[in-house]
Amino acid sequence: MTGSSSRRSWMRAALALAVLMAGLLPVPAVAQQPARSEPGNTPGARATVARLNEAILALMRGAAGREPARARLQRFLPVMLDTFDLEAALRVAAAPYFDQSAEPEKRQALDAFARRSAAQYVDRFDSYDGQRIEIIGERPAPRGMLLVDTDLVRAGKAPVRLSYLLRPEGDRWRILDVLAKGTVSQLATQRSEFQSTLRGGGLAALTRDLNSNADRILGGA
Repeated sequence: MTGSSSRRSWMRAALALAVLMAGLLPVPAVAQQPARSEPGNTPGARATVARLNEAILALMRGAAGREPARARLQRFLPVMLDTFDLEAALRVAAAPYFDQSAEPEKRQALDAFARRSAAQYVDRFDSYDGQRIEIIGERPAPRGMLLVDTDLVRAGKAPVRLSYLLRPEGDRWRILDVLAKGTVSQLATQRSEFQSTLRGGGLAALTRDLNSNADRILGGA
């Protein structure tokens, strides 16, 4: 893929997600302020992604050392809760059911969403052979957000591109979405995945499904 076509692809993905979020998430106040770091130099956003990158590499090293999956999950989950804006993501992925539900039901769904999301990372990053993760750069995205590109570098193989869409929250940045290969939106995929369950049984059914899926991923480890 050429550089120009790659840029067009991520812009289409970012614009599609911005349309999806319109009316669901407020534009963060900090994003409306004139004083902002120039693109390519946003330390707070890079620090968030760098912390996640270190946690991913720790998952991989733990798997190589035969650390049980549930132990790796317990170590990774706090980092995910801190670096991702999971409530905002679930509000989009489970719209409009999330906002229509009672607070206890929302909390149960959010806990299940966090557990399933962390379990997916445990499952995907399950080996280590000297890989490293590099932050390549950053670009402005719609609605005051920022896109940070990373490469998972593997010896003798093409790097794997993961791009993180971050939104400002006060004086920090948190991850809202992940774009696989720089274009495939995890959040849009989750929204499509969740809709059948939500239509059939609402948020409670999604909570059960997320917990069951996490259990299957962990495989009783």
